[in-house]
Amino acid sequence: MVNAMDMHTLRAVIAQIHKRYPEFAGCNPKVRLQNAPQPKSLLITPTYLLTFQGTARANSATGEKAIPRWMRVVISEKGKILKVTTSR
Repeated sequence: MVNAMDMHTLRAVIAQIHKRYPEFAGCNPKVRLQNAPQPKSLLITPTYLLTFQGTARANSATGEKAIPRWMRVVISEKGKILKVTTSR
């Protein structure tokens, strides 16, 4: 799953995401290594893609509904969050 990143750093990033986006609390992400080229850099540093899947609650005229939500988080090897995208 994670080869170069230590588990302590990964857990810290996941805790930040759970705190900022409570609808994803309790969801464990799928972790994938990416080797995306970095602009203006000769060194290619590995980045990791974390994919979360959760549900959000929405009120409608017929009652409360559960809406599936996804989140993609790109992080550096050091644990810095580079990009966060979510579904609506």
